[in-house]
Amino acid sequence: MRCRPVHRLFAAGAVAFSTLLFGSSAAAAIPLPPPGPVASTTAFQVPVTFRSGCGVGFRCYVPTLAVITPQATADAPGLVTFTTGPPSTIAITSNDCIDVTVNWQNLSSGDTGTTEIRRMPPDYSRPGPYAPDEWCRYTPTTVSTGGGIVAATADVVASAQRTGDHVPVSSGFSIFKVP
Repeated sequence: MRCRPVHRLFAAGAVAFSTLLFGSSAAAAIPLPPPGPVASTTAFQVPVTFRSGCGVGFRCYVPTLAVITPQATADAPGLVTFTTGPPSTIAITSNDCIDVTVNWQNLSSGDTGTTEIRRMPPDYSRPGPYAPDEWCRYTPTTVSTGGGIVAATADVVASAQRTGDHVPVSSGFSIFKVP
């Protein structure tokens, strides 16, 4: 019975002695738990595809297949940010940079929604030439999906109907977890 108080007293004395010797830096060496959930980004497992061809002006050429791979980032509990990069085609022009519609459903709660990843117009305020990523940039959009497993589809049907210069081939699809 006497051993317990002695061990506790010894441990308390060791802590006090190390604080005197090393200052408060000894306490800083104790690892802290991580600050919280880290944002996780999931690229759509199936990308969006469309044909880019004739329609606007004189830019007729052999239609090429363009591929857009949206991404979903779960950066806060219940929130998802959708974004994408430029389409991968033979020659990226501002005409191939079209809006992407994302429909999502939280499979855990049943909540649904639709959002659009809109293209940003090129900045023509300075003389060219422009880098490929300056021709086609998108504004991220954040939605509240709630936590759980979320399924999302993405397509360019609405944008293709507005421009008349693109033919949708297939929709994109993804499943990801939101904290």
